[in-house]
Parts: sequence; C-alpha cells; structure tokens
Amino acid sequence: MAAQEDIELVRKGYDAFIAGDMEWMNQHLHDNIVWHNPGHNVLSGDYKGRENVLAFFAKSMQVALPEFEIHDVLGSEDHVVAVLTVRWKRNDTGDSIEVRGAQVFHVDNQKAIEVWTLAEDQGEVDRFLEGAQA
Repeated sequence: MAAQEDIELVRKGYDAFIAGDMEWMNQHLHDNIVWHNPGHNVLSGDYKGRENVLAFFAKSMQVALPEFEIHDVLGSEDHVVAVLTVRWKRNDTGDSIEVRGAQVFHVDNQKAIEVWTLAEDQGEVDRFLEGAQA
C-alpha cells in the first residue's frame, strides 16, 4: 500500500506546485531534500534543503510557466517515477517549448527526500533557457 500512497503524494505534488500551495509543499518536502536539475542553464543545479528547493521553484516560475501533462506515475517501496510532458512558456520572450521526460522521486514517510529531473533532450532545454534571467 505504501507505493500507492507515494504515487498519490507525487500526483498531489504537481497539483500543489501549479496552485502555488507552498503550505502543502512545506509539509511534503523533507527538511534535507536534494533536488537535482540537470543541464547548463539558469535553473540547473543541485538544490539542497527545503528552503533552497522552494526558492528554486519560485525562481523557475519567474523564468517560465510550466504546464504538466502526466502520462503515468509508477512506484515501488522507495521511489516514484512520473513520466510526463512539460510545456514551458518563457515570461520574458513568450517563447515556448514542449519537453518529454521523467522525474524520479525518493519518498519516505510521505515526504520527498531526493528528486532527479530528466529531459529527453537536455540540450534543447538549455537552448530554450539561454539568456533567461532569474
């Protein structure tokens, strides 16, 4: 049953992110969470600790607004994988991009401990974000 609960937690997390529900996010991100965002762009890096991850979320929303199309969410005892398409629209230029990818969540006790973001074409994401300011 834990895997199904973790799957639901991740699904609710996407809804909370889009809704800007920071109270929910505060409750479900571990104090020492590590969020890995790949690439060579203004949003790339490893964000450590709940406050830094929440600041990363705010920074990413300043750069580009996302829309998630979740294709599937799969889980095991320790991990949940979301397979998705993200449509981003840059706030400064109005340019948009559609990226297929996945996010892998290490979840324990209804909290995300570590997250890895993976894009089908990271180079395309880097080019899209080139010149963006946060």
